[in-house]
Formats: sequence, structure tokens, C-alpha cells
Amino acid sequence: MKKLNVLLFFTIICLASCLPDPKDKEPEPLPNIENDYPDTGMRWGFMDKNGNVVIPAKMDDADNFKEGFAAFRKKAKWGYIDKTGQVVVPAKFRAAWAFSEGMARVSTFEGKMGFINVRGEWAIYPQFDKVKDFVEGFAVIEVEGKFGFIDTKGDVVIPHGYDKALPFKNGISIVTKDEKVGAINTKGEIIIPLEYEKIHELEENKFRVKKNNLYGYFDKDGKQLIDFKFKAAKDFKHGIAAAKTENLFGLINEKGEWLIEPEYKNIWDGNDTLWCVEKDKKYGIINFKGEPVTDIKYEQIYAFSEGLAGYMINGFWGYLDDKGKEITRPKYNLIWGHKEGFARVASSEGIFFIDRKGEKAFHPRKRDVRDFCEGLSRFQGN
Repeated sequence: MKKLNVLLFFTIICLASCLPDPKDKEPEPLPNIENDYPDTGMRWGFMDKNGNVVIPAKMDDADNFKEGFAAFRKKAKWGYIDKTGQVVVPAKFRAAWAFSEGMARVSTFEGKMGFINVRGEWAIYPQFDKVKDFVEGFAVIEVEGKFGFIDTKGDVVIPHGYDKALPFKNGISIVTKDEKVGAINTKGEIIIPLEYEKIHELEENKFRVKKNNLYGYFDKDGKQLIDFKFKAAKDFKHGIAAAKTENLFGLINEKGEWLIEPEYKNIWDGNDTLWCVEKDKKYGIINFKGEPVTDIKYEQIYAFSEGLAGYMINGFWGYLDDKGKEITRPKYNLIWGHKEGFARVASSEGIFFIDRKGEKAFHPRKRDVRDFCEGLSRFQGN
């Protein structure tokens, strides 16, 4: 019996020695980067405001122009073109974003992010896990899951010690740490202590601040102006803001007093001087005094873009102006806001552009078209 056990033991050892060592096993190869972007056979190009193709549809993907350049993709790599379609930065990045303040953030295939200038040279070497665009001379960076800021030289000016951070606006950033929200200035000094549930960006020198599920307002120096007493609140414009009691919205002044008593299901910005409102599942527009600019009769309404707002009646869309006049009758299946004088609309004819008068400008007859930006519209075609 002992001899049998010894024989069995050596048999097992020999069999085990024939098996490959897990440490020597070749690792599974990573998926080819081309698999990130399956080829659809469709290509992107750009057209001008007369509908003329100025950059042929030869790119696998493209973004809008900003600061004179657009990111484009060739297979799985991104680069940049100018408005003539000339490649100014070859496609060599894993990801690329629009230029902002003279620099663009890009991601390398090693998984790090940095910034390039308009010549494609590294302005800030790729060393961060994530970055956001430069705004007011500063960019948010992420390192090991924490957020801070760098300047345009790439120097860290606010160490990465926050769980979240928004880009600076009017010299203030909203930051989060340990699930509490506060605000800091460009020196990293605390303007509003990190002890609130939510803080919205500065508008008209006022912050909307949430504590214990109620909203109040602070000034730009962190001094509280209006007590926490509203279920919801919107930004001030021209000294007036929309605010909500238990169930309804009204309009308040800078002291938190009601100018228009709560009577609306919802209120949101129409433009600088008008409000969009919802009441009894219908929509309309009022002015600062609460006076109707339109009847509250629409099935839906959009905020204004370049002086015109979309409205819906009987399931179809049209446009009206800031006097409440319906510029186009409701006849479109889908609409978008006006950009640079033109709006995209969709009907049984496809997607085409109309001008501010509601007249058809031109029909691109492309599979997909996007809004105009810096004078050009990107389109998708065969």
C-alpha cells in the first residue's frame, strides 16, 4: 500500500510538471484600437452657409470648429484641420477636444492627458489622468482621483485635493470634498465653506446654495443674502429670480420677496428678459412683471436662441419671436435652436436649414447635418 501511494504521488508530480506555468502564459492581447471605432462607411465634411461643400466628406468623424480649428478622426486616431481642410496636426492622439484659449487638450495612447498649441506642439506635457479645457487662464486637472488646477504654463497653482472641481467662472470655482460643497477663488482661498449640499455657479454676483434640501442665495464674497427657504431656485437676472415653494414657482426680488406669487408648475429662462412657464400641462412666455407675452397654450416651448423660440402645437413645431408672434406655423417634426442665423428643421423632406424669417435657406440633402459654428456646418455623407 505504501509503494502504491508513493507511485501515485510521483505520477501526480510528473503530470503537474507537464502543465504550463501560469506565470509563463502569454497575456491576452489588448483589443486593437481600431475596434474602438467600427467603420460605418459614412464620412464627415463641412459646408458653408450657401450649402456649398468646402471640406469634402472624407473624415471618419469630426467636431465643430472652434478658434479656427476642428478635431477630426482617421480610423482610431485624432488630429486637427483648419477651415480649408488642411491637416495642421496629424491624427496621432487617442482623443482630442476643441481649442480653448489657444490650447487643446488631448489624450495619448499611454492614457495621459496634456495640452497642445495650434502648431501641434506640446504646450503642457501629457502627465495628468484627466484635464478640462482652459477657462479664465486655468484648467482643472485630475491626479489619482483628486482634482486641482494648473495655469497656462502647466504649473500646479491649486493642488489636487478635491473630490470634484468645476472650471473657474468669474474667478470662482465650485469644489467638493467629503461630499460637501464650497467655493474657492483662483488663489485657492475658500469663499464659501465646504459645508453645503450644492452650489451653483456665480450669476449676477450671486450663488444659489442648497442646505437641508432648501435653497438660499449668497453674494460673491460668501455673505448670505436670502435665507434657505425655497424648494428650488433659479439664477437671478436683472434682479429677479424664479423660486419654488412646496409645489409651485413664482418670481422673487433680491430680498427674497415675492414679486409674482407662486402659481406655475415650472419656470425657466426664456432669454435675458423673458421667462418660459408651465401651468396645467401647458406652456407659454411671461415678462419680468409676470405679464403674458403669449397665451399659455403650447404643448412644449424652448428657450430663445438668437431671438427665436421653438413651440409645439398638435405634435408639430414652429418658431415665435420675443414679442410672442408666431414666425412659422407648426409644421416641423423636429427643430433645433438658431445658430449664426440658421436653424435645422426636420420634416418629411428630411433635415434642412431655415433662416430667421422662417424661409427655407437650403436643403443639404445629406444623411446628417449639424448647427453652424464659425461659419461652417459639418455633415455626414457617403
